[in-house]
Amino acid sequence: GDKLSESDKAGVNAAIEKLKETVKSGNSDSIKRDTEELSKAFYAISEKIYGQQGGPQPGAGNSGNAGNGGAAGDDGVYDAEFTDKN
Repeated sequence: GDKLSESDKAGVNAAIEKLKETVKSGNSDSIKRDTEELSKAFYAISEKIYGQQGGPQPGAGNSGNAGNGGAAGDDGVYDAEFTDKN
């Protein structure tokens, strides 16, 4: 929280409060919409914090999974080998 300006925090806090009120209504479509709005607000400040740390900007660099030892990538696809033992 100390790495963000008050204006950055205000957007996320407003989205949180809105979602809390929406949850009380029980309307699943509204809850889903407000959850997505909160996610967007959070992603925006996450990118800002990540950029302040000197990391690569989102979308930059290698987006492949080469050499990851079979771990799942962002798309949920595993890089693995298959051998039929019949």
